[in-house]
Amino acid sequence: MSRRMRGIAAVGIFILGSLVASAVLQARLQDAPQPTLKPAPATAPGQEAPAAPRPARERMSVYVLLAWVWFSIAVLLWLLRLRVREADRVTSMGLDRAAEKAPKGSRH
Repeated sequence: MSRRMRGIAAVGIFILGSLVASAVLQARLQDAPQPTLKPAPATAPGQEAPAAPRPARERMSVYVLLAWVWFSIAVLLWLLRLRVREADRVTSMGLDRAAEKAPKGSRH
């Protein structure tokens, strides 16, 4: 792996790790919503009630899912890059042309 690619990979891992760490800290600092004893105010038929805030655990699970998705995309791109490099290497060596020139009926 070249030095440039190592640097890009290190920066990507650092950014991914910092996003997950910030999500963990934000989830820990958030207070759980307190249950209220007041009845919910009646809303007009055309109005909707505001959405309740999400619990910290649910938000954290969304961040972890996004981190895994981006990580898997990066791994798939890396594997694709390896396959392309191998194909380029085979082509530059001329092995693909040797296979085309060989007669199909004879196997020596």
